[in-house]
Amino acid sequence: MNRKSFLVAAMAGLMAGCVATYVPPMDRRVTLAEDLGTSVFVTDVRCVKGASPYATFQANVVNNTSHDLGVEYKVVWLDANGLTIDSLVSTWNKIMLAPKDVQALKGTASTPDAADMLFYVRRLR
Repeated sequence: MNRKSFLVAAMAGLMAGCVATYVPPMDRRVTLAEDLGTSVFVTDVRCVKGASPYATFQANVVNNTSHDLGVEYKVVWLDANGLTIDSLVSTWNKIMLAPKDVQALKGTASTPDAADMLFYVRRLR
């Protein structure tokens, strides 16, 4: 085996030993702060209007680490045209996530004009 073939085989062996952490694709309405990296991901994002005229959101926030992690999240409600609705409920909320924890979050819009939402997550400040 020549030197080039040996290097290619060695690199392939090293790469095969690497383990990637699965992070599911993110919903377009979710924004994670860059400093979270792959520590947190958000799944099962829903925003619906049922029998009530008020939109409701639900999302799962997942701690992808082996240590406790504090995060803050905020929901910004949008009208049917995609414009932000000013609201007192669009504030940062704090949660603590245990290692590998999944927390289901829910919320209801403060006005019946809300048709969709944006969901932001950042490291606890």
